[in-house]
Amino acid sequence: MPHHPKDIKLDKTFFQRNDGKITDRHFARIIEKAREIEDTVKDRPKLHGLWKDVLLCLELIRDYRSGEYKQISTWAIAAVAFGLLYLINPMELIPDVIPVVGYLDDVAVMVLILKLVKGELEEYEAWRKERTEYQKAISRLLNRE
Repeated sequence: MPHHPKDIKLDKTFFQRNDGKITDRHFARIIEKAREIEDTVKDRPKLHGLWKDVLLCLELIRDYRSGEYKQISTWAIAAVAFGLLYLINPMELIPDVIPVVGYLDDVAVMVLILKLVKGELEEYEAWRKERTEYQKAISRLLNRE
């Protein structure tokens, strides 16, 4: 167990060890605060380049929580949730996940999380695209009748 904040390394192992600490309450909070998360990204120029990825992460959380999408490892969904919550309130995570994170920058955390879960996010994005195309095709077929 790290004793000093600088000893904490936000990597796959960290999230594998702590994935059980991210609960449905955290997912509900992300969904409840989605607009605030979006505004945070819009208001901070350093985060503008992450806009599309943050929106994709918000959709992932919604689809995961609703049960629509479960093809993601628990460590990766925990990492995504951590990153989104960190954007709006790092203090919210302290009692639940790690002892001290105040020294970490929002942009650095989100970039790190996105790199960690890149493959999982790409799979989710492909699933969403496939699902959207399927739904459009069904809709076109049904509207012909």
